[in-house]
Amino acid sequence: MKNWLKELKNHITDAWINVFWKNPNHLWALKVTVSIAALLIPAEVIFHDSFIATTLALGVVAMSLGETDVHPLGRVKSASIALILFFVISSLVELFFNTAALFSLLILILAFTLTIAGGLNSRMQGVTFGTLLIFVYTMLGADVTEKWFYQPVLYTIGAFAYSLVSILLLRKRPYRLLKEQLARGFHYLAEYIDLKANLFPSDLQSQTPIRNQLAQKNVELAQQIESCKNHLYSYSQESGEEGRAVVNRYYQKWFLLQEMQERAISSHEQYDLLSREVESGELMDGYGQLMREIARAMHLYADSLLTDQLYKHPISLQWTLSAVKKLLEEVKGEVHYMTLSLLLRNLMGLEKNLREEETVSAQIDVTVFNSRKPEQNSLSTLLNPEHPRFKFAVRLTLSWLLGYWIIQLFHIDKGAWILLTSLIVFQQTYSATRIRLFNRVLGTLLGVFLGVSLSQILPTLSGQILLLLTSIYLFFYWLKKNYVVAAVFITVYVLASFNLHDNQGIAVMIPRIVDTLIGGVIAYLVVRFVWPDWQYKQLPKLMFNALNKNKRYFESIYKGAISEEDYLHIRRTAYNADNSLNAAWKGMRLEPRKTRVFQESAFNLTNLNHALLSYISAFGVHKHAEELTPEEHEFCNKVSYVLQFVVDILKGQADVSQIEILVQSTTRWEEDLEKLQLNENNKRATLIYNIAHVSRQLLIESKVII
Repeated sequence: MKNWLKELKNHITDAWINVFWKNPNHLWALKVTVSIAALLIPAEVIFHDSFIATTLALGVVAMSLGETDVHPLGRVKSASIALILFFVISSLVELFFNTAALFSLLILILAFTLTIAGGLNSRMQGVTFGTLLIFVYTMLGADVTEKWFYQPVLYTIGAFAYSLVSILLLRKRPYRLLKEQLARGFHYLAEYIDLKANLFPSDLQSQTPIRNQLAQKNVELAQQIESCKNHLYSYSQESGEEGRAVVNRYYQKWFLLQEMQERAISSHEQYDLLSREVESGELMDGYGQLMREIARAMHLYADSLLTDQLYKHPISLQWTLSAVKKLLEEVKGEVHYMTLSLLLRNLMGLEKNLREEETVSAQIDVTVFNSRKPEQNSLSTLLNPEHPRFKFAVRLTLSWLLGYWIIQLFHIDKGAWILLTSLIVFQQTYSATRIRLFNRVLGTLLGVFLGVSLSQILPTLSGQILLLLTSIYLFFYWLKKNYVVAAVFITVYVLASFNLHDNQGIAVMIPRIVDTLIGGVIAYLVVRFVWPDWQYKQLPKLMFNALNKNKRYFESIYKGAISEEDYLHIRRTAYNADNSLNAAWKGMRLEPRKTRVFQESAFNLTNLNHALLSYISAFGVHKHAEELTPEEHEFCNKVSYVLQFVVDILKGQADVSQIEILVQSTTRWEEDLEKLQLNENNKRATLIYNIAHVSRQLLIESKVII
């Protein structure tokens, strides 16, 4: 019997680890669902009051969606601010709801003020979003409450209940969320490497879709690294001396993630050229398989962070590495041997980073970061009309006012759904708003169909409670994975809530669709015509910034003479600048045709800048291997001069009469490379030439800009 119980306990523990510890989205969804169930079921069973039950549940939803802090003390602070704001804002809505003129003024003041306040830091961004949700939720129930304080009290109780669950769990495992952030970063990096393995072998045609996917995955990875940075800074700010020693270990893992990112992004040669000219197809397949094995090992490492289980380095990875080494030795002396050996050295570095993670990360000094604080904007900065947050606040406020006036003009019942849709659909750019609008409308339509069908199958009270809890669980699980699916389940949740409240769930679905369309159209029109920030206006600045950061990154490698901390900062800013440029180009393709100015040049420069970054990364990976020879150093100076000239062109400060002379001088770089390769000590000549080749293309493309 004891053995059976022990075995059952082990099965339950394993299931918990595999389902919840390894999947933070499941854990988040479980926290929310348990909090709602603990409030909703007693309200239904004891008080038989569905209004109390659903209002408490909405308080949970608003608090959970506005949760950002990862440190227990920080979460207590943000929860305290949120609870006060929830009560105050909900009370103001109740008190002014029946006076249209005063309520319009309230929307004007609160929508603008809260949106601006959300730009101060990440904590306020979450708190103010939750507060704006409470504003709309209170409007939905304002015409059915007898006393003005019913909703404010219920929302606050619901929010408090979720905060209590969340904070207690975080205190029990105070570093859990830091691990989640870092693990997500390693998972993204593993996905990037696995995707990149498809380039070995590949041809020029098949590379285009792969490179597009790699660019998108790199954006996600860079954003996650920045997110990790902000959370680490938050922990440093809130932790005492004892806590900082633990945080330092996570700083080291963060730096290890960045080092591995540099190795993964690096390009040692044009992959179609390698695939075409390396005669051993088995060798190229071997490189691809080695990268897949590294990606698999990295997923295992990320899971070990989440579960606190010991990471076991896969034997299959070491076998594959040995096999590729043997295959490489067979082609020694061939044209691409040096490039392939540098590539293998890079992949061996990734394998070593995983195999000796504790030893490698322990060598990184991170004490200088103990005094860092999360990034914060000043109020004066945000109140500048040219600041994106200010424009966003103006647009959102205007869309809410338009939505409210439409409600008043046409006497729309439950018209607050219009404001809710505008709030959720609204993004800072036209392209992002357009994508969110499509996803929201599609998800709502599918959710209505699914919700009506399930309501017929589960018509009882217990059936509706089950439907509500299941749909809210699935909403939170899918929210960060697929917004269309999340929108489906939040629509089902709304239908179940109305069925609980007055058995009118199906009846409100058609008005809900109409309100969703109205709110979406308002958001679209406002972002389209009010203070639009078309990407072609941003691209010149982003191009200049990205290329300038790449040049600094390149010079920090071959010139040296900077600290490791400065090098890491320069590298990270180069990656972030490249991702901002890629994101702007991607957004430009979704904007109105007449605003796609310089589209072809922007496309070429964006691709060339990313290629340049990949080649510089490969150069950086090997920066500690050997000293550069004088010939290599001189070649680097020539390349740097050309890059500076292109930067000056983008800045409008170059002597354009010199461009043809400079282009002609770069045609001799092929000869320079051949001379460099005659000396076997110039082991990085090919890497430098790849950077030079792209720099020359950038110079030629700059003639088009002029």
